[in-house]
Amino acid sequence: MKKLNLRVPKPYEYRAQSGSVPLRRKYYCICEGPTEESYFRGVRNNRAELNIKNDVHIEIIPKEEGQESYSHPMQLVNACLSAMGRIDKDGNALLQEEWEKNCKWDDFDSERDAACIIFDRDYKNLEQYLDEIFRLCQKNHIRIVMSNPNFELWLLMHFPDISQYKQDDLLENKKNRKKERFPDASVHKKCLEILVAKHAQGYKKGRGLSFERFLPHIDLAVQQAKLFCEDERKICDYLGTAAGKLIQDMRS
Repeated sequence: MKKLNLRVPKPYEYRAQSGSVPLRRKYYCICEGPTEESYFRGVRNNRAELNIKNDVHIEIIPKEEGQESYSHPMQLVNACLSAMGRIDKDGNALLQEEWEKNCKWDDFDSERDAACIIFDRDYKNLEQYLDEIFRLCQKNHIRIVMSNPNFELWLLMHFPDISQYKQDDLLENKKNRKKERFPDASVHKKCLEILVAKHAQGYKKGRGLSFERFLPHIDLAVQQAKLFCEDERKICDYLGTAAGKLIQDMRS
């Protein structure tokens, strides 16, 4: 597995929006792909509309040039550990007294701030890595924000009424091979991508999204997420997402 590196993020200018405000907490979000990155960048840029207080900062951590397609959850974990100063460039653990010196994030406080990795459960062959991912994240206080089967479930929750869909259909998220259910959609697209695109025209999996189509409905998404699994470990086996809990925590 190739090593993923993260660029130091260009500081987002909060002062222009809110004036000088003492920092309470920072969220460092390391995302599987451009869809998640653009979504949480939209959250960051619309904090006032989302009732996220001025003293909560959100950083979307970019991947280095040429590594934009790197997305395996274990790569995200190792990149996060490297950025936190917990491991060196070869993946070897660093002593605790070296963490602060080697941390790439300015003023990072592991007791105050949250490092988050955001990824999909349906990543191919993820099962063999899950125990190690959870072990490393628990040990280093990294927050796992997983969606099962994928982030499109969270996006679909922005629109009413998610209970109209069969949970097995959403969890299996099958391709539209015979066009029996979605005759107007491509045979290469899966159920959740098709359903999200019906509500947010122009949506395509694996690309950045137009956040303004989701912004007015985030309260609904948070409420609908509570109808499904939100526990970061149980999501491995059940339909659900931890994205709603992350939004709630940013607001608290």
